[in-house]
Amino acid sequence: MKGQSLAVVGVCLVAGLSSARAADPALVDLSIARQGETYVASCRLTGWPTSEVREEIAAGLETSVGYRLLVYERRSGLPDLALARHRIRCTVRHDTLTRQYTLTRYLDDEPQETKVTTEAATMQEFMTALRGIPLLPVTDLAAGHEYYLKAKSDIRWVWRFFLIPWPLDTAWERVPIVIPEGKNAGTAP
Repeated sequence: MKGQSLAVVGVCLVAGLSSARAADPALVDLSIARQGETYVASCRLTGWPTSEVREEIAAGLETSVGYRLLVYERRSGLPDLALARHRIRCTVRHDTLTRQYTLTRYLDDEPQETKVTTEAATMQEFMTALRGIPLLPVTDLAAGHEYYLKAKSDIRWVWRFFLIPWPLDTAWERVPIVIPEGKNAGTAP
């Protein structure tokens, strides 16, 4: 009897851990570009929403996806210096009577954009694609230094074995920020 209990616990552990790796969400197409006098970031989340999340949205539960965008200056011999930190949160709430999705995007806890749609594809695009998110002024970056953008998505907490809260998020993605050599970042084209 004791051997069967251990076998059941072992199977549950393996199943729980393997389900965590089954369909990992990922942050892709991370990029940074100059737009006027500001650097802006764009990225896309793949592998979301899962069928479970789609059911929650269809039932009218408010659902959120968070993103973290960080700009660093590389320093040799010292920890890299954080120049900008931004949190973006996209929320969706489905009204089951009108069949409309209310979508809201927050940047550092301030509402930036709200829209209403009846299209599930529009809702998914709003929740999973960030475009032109302002990071910092171009004058904050100087030529001759190394800078990079790091980003990750915080999707939600899930319960492992019905006991352990476990964060479900993406891995950190990173891209360099290229500044033309010999030009001041504030005057470079």
